[in-house]
Amino acid sequence: MNSTDKRWGLASEAFRPPRRMPDIIERRSLIERLRSAVEGQIVRVLAPAGYGKTELLAAFYQTLRMDGVPVGWLDMARLGRKPLAPALAAAFGFADLAADAEISLDTVIEAIAAIPAQRSVVLLDGVAPVHGPLLGPLLEMLPDRISLVMASRHDPGIPISRFRIRGLLSDFGPADLAFTTAETRRLAAHWSPGDLDRLCKATLGWPALVRLAVLSLSGRRDEREMERVCSGAHPDIRSFVREEVLAATGPGDATILSVAACLGEAPRRLICELAGAADGRSPEKLDDLVPALLPLDERADWFACHPMMRAVLRIDLAAEETRQLHSQAAAWFAGQGLIEKAVLHAGHAGDFGFAAHTIQAAGGVDLFLRAGYKVLRRLLDGLPTEVIEASPGLRLCAALVLAKEGRILAAREAMDELKALARDDRQAELPEHVVVHIDSLLDIYEDRRFEPEQIEWLESRLRSQRLRDTWELGWLHNHLCIAHTRQGALRRARLHALKALECYRSEGTPYAQAFMLVHLALVNLMGGRLAAAAHFSRQAEDLARRTQGNDETLLAIARIPLAEALYRQGHVRAADSILEECLPLVAAGEGWVDLYARGFVSWARCRFRLKGLDEALRITDRAARVAEDRRLPRLDLVVTILRVELLTLAGALGAAEQAARALPGEGGWPTRREMRDAQVALARLRLQQGESDEARRLLLDLVSHTQDDDDALTGLSARIVLAEACHAGHDPAAGMETLIEAASLALEHDLVEPFVAEGESFRDLVRALMRRSGLATFPSDIAAFLNRVLALGGGGLERPGLGLLSERELGVLALMAAGHRNKQIARDLGITEATVKFHIKNLFAKLGVSRRAVAVSLASAMGLLEQSPTPGGGHKRGEL
Repeated sequence: MNSTDKRWGLASEAFRPPRRMPDIIERRSLIERLRSAVEGQIVRVLAPAGYGKTELLAAFYQTLRMDGVPVGWLDMARLGRKPLAPALAAAFGFADLAADAEISLDTVIEAIAAIPAQRSVVLLDGVAPVHGPLLGPLLEMLPDRISLVMASRHDPGIPISRFRIRGLLSDFGPADLAFTTAETRRLAAHWSPGDLDRLCKATLGWPALVRLAVLSLSGRRDEREMERVCSGAHPDIRSFVREEVLAATGPGDATILSVAACLGEAPRRLICELAGAADGRSPEKLDDLVPALLPLDERADWFACHPMMRAVLRIDLAAEETRQLHSQAAAWFAGQGLIEKAVLHAGHAGDFGFAAHTIQAAGGVDLFLRAGYKVLRRLLDGLPTEVIEASPGLRLCAALVLAKEGRILAAREAMDELKALARDDRQAELPEHVVVHIDSLLDIYEDRRFEPEQIEWLESRLRSQRLRDTWELGWLHNHLCIAHTRQGALRRARLHALKALECYRSEGTPYAQAFMLVHLALVNLMGGRLAAAAHFSRQAEDLARRTQGNDETLLAIARIPLAEALYRQGHVRAADSILEECLPLVAAGEGWVDLYARGFVSWARCRFRLKGLDEALRITDRAARVAEDRRLPRLDLVVTILRVELLTLAGALGAAEQAARALPGEGGWPTRREMRDAQVALARLRLQQGESDEARRLLLDLVSHTQDDDDALTGLSARIVLAEACHAGHDPAAGMETLIEAASLALEHDLVEPFVAEGESFRDLVRALMRRSGLATFPSDIAAFLNRVLALGGGGLERPGLGLLSERELGVLALMAAGHRNKQIARDLGITEATVKFHIKNLFAKLGVSRRAVAVSLASAMGLLEQSPTPGGGHKRGEL
């Protein structure tokens, strides 16, 4: 220590930043934020050890010096309880003032404020609660021209409210100082993306932990060492946590962290109660322990220990202490009605009897509808097999889980065993309504026929229920919805679905509500109500995400009706993307025939439009495998009908005829829907084979009944093919009438794709009918809709020039609408006037008009002008 140092009472290192690390990451965005913050007056950098506070202040010090800003550095840890005034003078190089041990603080502040600069900055590193009495007077007399930046591990308890009220205070916490993924990648440049992701999740950006992890692996890829680092078991990680983080906490804080580490995710009240810290202030202390203890975004007032901190603390907990904490937590959660958490902690405590009792007391198998199947499965996963086998109620739960995972045969066997047990052992008697419910659910998954007697039994049971028995009423309406859907009575199905949804809402069961919303989406879809189907589908997805966020199968189920609605409206690529993501999940888990049929049929049609026959047939093969694995003959029949359709549309008539031979004869149809879909497919095949009269015969009776039965989608397809058959049978008037009827049905719900899917031959038919009669004979909305159908090409993208008018005719039309005469149109397009007249003549014939003004007016109403090329040859903005 030199003589000057002796007068100050501190080593000179106290007045300059420490040497910066060699592998430093420049944090320019943070420096810029600090630069803006000091334009206020007070900046607090508050974070535990290892967050780079000193490093950040050192970088800021250098930046300020380079900018010519007067700046002083003071290491408060070296200052201790010594007087602040001479040290502050020394920090700014006022040697004469620093030499006076009795110098007053206001004199030093006046000297700093007198420096000829717009602003001076004081950087105080290592501020601690012990410095509160020193810094309080400094803040009281701090002039506007001096800014103060304080870095500390803990809140030093300095009064700063007046600065906050005036908007002069800025705080930088752990979330601000944590390394971003990009910064972590710069340190771990040699790590793979997967390893980098593991590192980010384990450290949560804690800079010191990131550096230690990278240094511990020293550039080598060792899976065992990687696991030790990311789990917090590496000695370097444990040493840092114990020496730098835990050592800086008080005894009460250490206990709170240990309890939180043991429990995992837990509410504030429980952590404080088990830590013995239920006094008035202790719950607030949890907020001061961030980031060692982290608040959960998805659960208000719940906390979880930092992953690496948790690993270290668990090592230090005795086994008996751990069991006791879990046992206390299980009782607490059971008392709060949080069954999943109660069973989880009972399992960790080894108290499986309590866990089993808790499940039964909470409703047993009914939990799957109240909390979700995933919850029930996790509860059972925490119990040994012998515990489940010893309880008929838990075995019933296990049978349900098997069914929800798609293992229907095993679930049926388990149910048969339980019913036999109940007959032989009265003590093993199972609730009759629960057994009936699961049996009915298995009937749905196995697609067993709903005979009229079964429907009558469900309806009689429904009539016998009291209005307040909403739980029982809900599942009865649920099963009646499915039964009537299978029978094709869609109006009844929709009514029961709405009533079931109302019951489940009154029970407050989001899982069951999500499924009823899916059923409503499917029923509306079959009835051709695309907007309603999409609405219910999105509602189901939103509810599932909010309440069952980790149930991927339920989310996938919810999106399948939306995908078909999008496909039917012509959004083929969007629908294909959704189905590609969702159907494999549903095929591997829970599903029923109508859901599989809607999903796989739509997916195959998307692939046919986008990639051709081979890709579409691959989807039918996948659907056939599901039908075989699940023993679902009705789904196999749907696949056969779909193959007939696809092969016919592709022109492979011989193969289509061969596939059609596998269809059942009269009376062999499981439901009316498959029979009607097959009639449409066979009619399309006969039409392509030149048998228009046979095609017409197949469709006429079907068309009259589908309107009565609310089977709109099948009825629409039948009318489209019937229009083709009439025209091919030399009855253009009937073809025109049927086409207009089909377009009228489709227009309300924007059902574009059923027309487009019929291919180029159908578009030729539409053009021929339009040219024969003229567009003036069509209502303007029907004409516009049909023109849109014509404008849709094979790739599903709307392009001008592919509709009723050629691209040249569209160009002439645009210039006519702009008021140009024939000579000017000829000059603009670079063609002769005679050619212009030829195009106008064709244009008038197609539109069914004889005057320019009428042609422009009709074309505008149809949207044709929006497709027209600009005079320069390009297309109008926004038309593609």
